[in-house]
Amino acid sequence: MHTTLMFFLSILAIALIPFMPRLLRLRIRILRWLHWNWAANLLERNFDRWVLIFRVLVLLIALVLFYVGWNNLPD
Repeated sequence: MHTTLMFFLSILAIALIPFMPRLLRLRIRILRWLHWNWAANLLERNFDRWVLIFRVLVLLIALVLFYVGWNNLPD
C-alpha cells in the first residue's frame, strides 16, 4: 500500500513540473490578495529563477519518493 502511494506521489510531483509557472503566478496573486506586496514583488522580480528553483525542488521530492518506494518493494 505505502509503496504504491510513494510511486503515485512521485508521478504526481513529476506531472506538476510543467505547471510551475502557473502555480507561481497563483502564489503571487494570493500574496497580493493578502496584501503581502513585498513578497509578491520579490517573486515577480526573480520569476525565472524561482520557477527553476521550484522545479528542481519538486524533481528532488519526486526522486526521493521514488527511491523510498523502490526500497520498500517486497522481495
